Amino acid sequence: MTSAIAEDVWVVELEFPQASVVEATNCYLLADADGGVHLVDPGWDTDDTLARLEAGLREAGFAVGDVRSIVATHLHPDHLGLAGRLRRDHGIPVALHRAEHAALTRPQFPDPGATLARWGVPVDHADEVRSGLAPRSAPSGLAGDVVLDDGDRLDIPGRDVVVVHTPGHTAGSICLHDRGAGLFVSGDHVLPNVNPGLGLGGFAPDDDPIGAALDSYAKVAAYDDAEVLPGHGARFHGLAARATQIAERHRRRSAEIAALADADPRASVWELASRVAWTGGWEGLAGFVRLSALSQTELHLRHLSRS
Repeated sequence: MTSAIAEDVWVVELEFPQASVVEATNCYLLADADGGVHLVDPGWDTDDTLARLEAGLREAGFAVGDVRSIVATHLHPDHLGLAGRLRRDHGIPVALHRAEHAALTRPQFPDPGATLARWGVPVDHADEVRSGLAPRSAPSGLAGDVVLDDGDRLDIPGRDVVVVHTPGHTAGSICLHDRGAGLFVSGDHVLPNVNPGLGLGGFAPDDDPIGAALDSYAKVAAYDDAEVLPGHGARFHGLAARATQIAERHRRRSAEIAALADADPRASVWELASRVAWTGGWEGLAGFVRLSALSQTELHLRHLSRS
C-alpha cells in the first residue's frame, strides 16, 4: 500500500516475509526537483518485496529506473536487504553511515561458541541460540557506495535532508531530517509502539550501546516539531516524549538487571536474562527475540559497570 505523506513524499508498506514483532517495513519515497526519486529503507531482499516496491513506485508515478539513490537508516536486512539487488540490477548507489559501512565487513558474533560460553547458555539450549548466532557470524558483504556522517546533507536536488547520527539500535543508525518538509525519518531509533532493541550490530566489544542510545534519545528532542516517519508503524507527532519514554524504559531495565545481579553476583547472563520481566515472559521468547534478550542483558551489565 502506498500513501502520500507530504508534497512529493510517499510511504510504501513492505510486508515482512515471516511473522515478526512488526508486520512491515516503511519504505519512504522522496521525489527530487529533477524528476527522480530516492528510497529510504527498501526492505527485505525477496521477490515479493521487490514486486510491492515496484507497484508502490508506480502508484507514486515512478518506475525503478527513476530511482536515483537508496539510503538505509541501518544495516538490518528488513531495511537494507533489497538495496543490494537494486544496486546490482539497476546501478542505484546505496548510502549508509560510516559505522554501518564498516560493520558490514565484519561479523557481529565472530565466535558463536565463545558467545555461548560467555553467556552461560545451558547445553540443552545451545543449538537454539547457536542457530541465531550463525547467520551473524560472517560479514554480509554489502557495503555502501556513499558513506554518511552526522550532519551530512543528502544529494537530493530540491530537498534539504540532513543526516542525524543516532547510535544505539546499531552503531551507525541514522535518522533523516527533511527540514523543508518538516519530516523526521526515525528508522528503528524511535518507533511509535515497539521498544527497539539496542546494540544489534556494529559496536566494538568495549563500546557502551546503552549509554550511546540514551544520549541519542536526548539528541532527537531538538526535532520535536517535526512529524515522525518511523521504520515500522504509523507516523506520529511527539518525538521528544516518545524518545524519553523509550529511554526511561531502558533505564528501568538497567535498574532491574542491577538488582538481579546484586542478588546473585555469580549468575550467568543466561540466568539473569531468564529472570528479567520481559514482555510476554522469558519462556515466550524464541529465535532472534531470545538472542536479543541475552545480548541486551549483557549490554546492560556492561553499562552498569561503567556507571
